[in-house]
Amino acid sequence: MYWNIYKTLSYNAYFNFIVGNRGGGKTYGAKKFCIDNFLKKKEQFIYVRRYKEELKKIKNFFNDIKEIYPQHEFKVLKGEFIIDNEIAGFYLPLSTAKIQKSNPFPDVTTIIFDEFILDKGVYNYIYDEVTNFLDLVETVFRSRDNVRTFLLSNALTITNPYFLYFNLKLPYMKNIICKNDILLELVQNSEYIKMKENTRFGKIIKNTSYGDYAINNSFLRDDKNFIEKKTGNCAILFSFIYKGKKYGVWVSYKLGLIWVSNDIDPSRKFTYAITKEDHTPNTLLLNSLNSAKDFKFFIENYKLGNVRFENMNIKNICYEIVKLAHIY
Repeated sequence: MYWNIYKTLSYNAYFNFIVGNRGGGKTYGAKKFCIDNFLKKKEQFIYVRRYKEELKKIKNFFNDIKEIYPQHEFKVLKGEFIIDNEIAGFYLPLSTAKIQKSNPFPDVTTIIFDEFILDKGVYNYIYDEVTNFLDLVETVFRSRDNVRTFLLSNALTITNPYFLYFNLKLPYMKNIICKNDILLELVQNSEYIKMKENTRFGKIIKNTSYGDYAINNSFLRDDKNFIEKKTGNCAILFSFIYKGKKYGVWVSYKLGLIWVSNDIDPSRKFTYAITKEDHTPNTLLLNSLNSAKDFKFFIENYKLGNVRFENMNIKNICYEIVKLAHIY
């Protein structure tokens, strides 16, 4: 009762973003593929987590799967996975992956990045994380094309560095989309969902937000409150840039509402930069989000529930910005 990786593989995508309900067998399915691939073809794999601390229990990597391979011996040594006394793969944290740049991995054809989407309050993304991950992929695969990468996660939030970087949007009325060698799949195992719903815990969390996440694959941190397209006669209040992307803040004094949108007014050259990384000669760096009159007005209305967001990504990004203002 785990994710069937072979349907995904039929698309032959270079990057495979696999998001699914908790316990749906994403890691198990990827692990099984890598073991089978090594036993049949001697192709190796690399297993990646974001930080070294997340690999503390890596010694247990094969514990949940080795019983289906009774004729084979599995070990985990320092930095290596061993099957039948041969190196089947490697493990490493993304945070220190740059030191691998001089190391060759000619037999590695699969990279698994587990838990690529972070939950609130659990660690932080690495600075310029997507570039760090792409550097790792380039280091390992070089110019080879017989390779694939799996990025696995529970359905936490659509607002993450990878979806934003590659402009990934959820499939509409289907569970897989593949374009430009990038696949996004929502894993929804009907057998698993039915089993989970009939457990004692499943019955308790039924019809709750956590139940929607753990069983039905809804994104835990993404609710649709305050998602609304701007209406009426709106005027631009200001623009800001955050993590390389520009947003416009619009106001309707008649309706008493503010919208944050991807739309900007190009005639207004003035833009606030939220972080030092976004600061350019054409922006004003905000040392304190509460110090600028416009931003203070925006934050006050956010607290009052008068701000609307044109999509979920914008809503989640504004939540991050408001946290920077230390209003909680």
